[in-house]
Amino acid sequence: MAAAESKAQRAQTALTEARGHLSNGQAPAALAALRRATTATPDNMELYLLTAQAHRMAGNEGAAILALKQAAAMSKGADPAIQRQLADIYLEHGLTKDALAALITMRDAGNLPDADVLRLARLQAREGQIDAAFKSLEGILRENPDDAEAKSVEAEVLWLKGDELLAANLMDRLLNQDPALASARLLRARYFLVNGFPDLAESDLNAVKGEDAERLEAVTLRARVYLAQGRAPDAEAALRKLLEAQPQNAEALAWLAETLLVQGRRADAMAMVDKALQLDPRLARALYVRGRSLEEQGDRRGAEEAYRFALSSAPRFAPVHSRMWRIHLKADRVADAEASLERLLSLSEASIEEKAQLAALYARMQTKVSQGLKLIDEALKREPENPDYLRTQKALIALKPKPKKKPSGPIIIRGGR
Repeated sequence: MAAAESKAQRAQTALTEARGHLSNGQAPAALAALRRATTATPDNMELYLLTAQAHRMAGNEGAAILALKQAAAMSKGADPAIQRQLADIYLEHGLTKDALAALITMRDAGNLPDADVLRLARLQAREGQIDAAFKSLEGILRENPDDAEAKSVEAEVLWLKGDELLAANLMDRLLNQDPALASARLLRARYFLVNGFPDLAESDLNAVKGEDAERLEAVTLRARVYLAQGRAPDAEAALRKLLEAQPQNAEALAWLAETLLVQGRRADAMAMVDKALQLDPRLARALYVRGRSLEEQGDRRGAEEAYRFALSSAPRFAPVHSRMWRIHLKADRVADAEASLERLLSLSEASIEEKAQLAALYARMQTKVSQGLKLIDEALKREPENPDYLRTQKALIALKPKPKKKPSGPIIIRGGR
């Protein structure tokens, strides 16, 4: 009994010490104390939660995930707080399938609040699981058909499904009712940017205020708008401000690397890529920036290898597909170029130029004529005098099946009476 009491006292002392180190931001010291406490009382789930916190503070997300999984195993997956932390880490590191699994586990156990149900639906839609996204939304919209946040997610699901007109009308309606609805502003800004209207996108972003404007999604979207406008220094300034608050944010570091590369500062960009990859070795955006750098140096093979590695980590990462179709086309891999462009289209990330290019490939391959005509008609609405677009339209029209002529004159029915 005395030995057991002594062991428990040592564990409690180490636990108190660890809490103090964590409150002071001293992750290594906290981890050392937690190891002593865990050795003494290995069945204490709190120790694993604090260990995960310390590892995250030290920037070691992989170890944090392992500690949380140990805690989840001890709670038999029943603790929603653990599942929530796991989902957050998975999302931060692009581990979308794992994040979905954690959120679905919480939902099925009845532990997922409405805000996280909406996050689940948005994530499902971005992964191409449109029916599942609508199903996730169903419960919230049944209870409250006018819930603004749920309707904003519905607009995104409709857009990703390909119902652009319905999505755009719903976005406009939501913002007419509540101009300060940040989720709808950010969604419409993305919509405008993808469709080639960065100035309108910036206008929507300027209407996002407070903490919403400082979130990673908002800042990186603003950087993307600035890059589309040719304002790379402004993009850099926005990202550096974010990194002052979140210096270990790998995604922000990768965005900054891209911004530096656009400005021709390749060495600085690659330093940022290396830093981002130290934090997350499979970060798709960092690998994409490395590929772009290699491509600009004329190393097409190295670029393609980096792009394929990025896609192995995030198969739906649109910027890589936007580079790959060009590489495929230069190598005369027409079918591969077509596949990359179709993936962009399915992600609702294809620009007008890319939609027109896909239509041109359909004309060249003499396939999917109806889809090609729809795409080129959309491009011609933007640039009605574009000679390349007009040539593609003419080629596709020539491929349209000719309607069968109706027979003229009397019809003789054989065997009739």
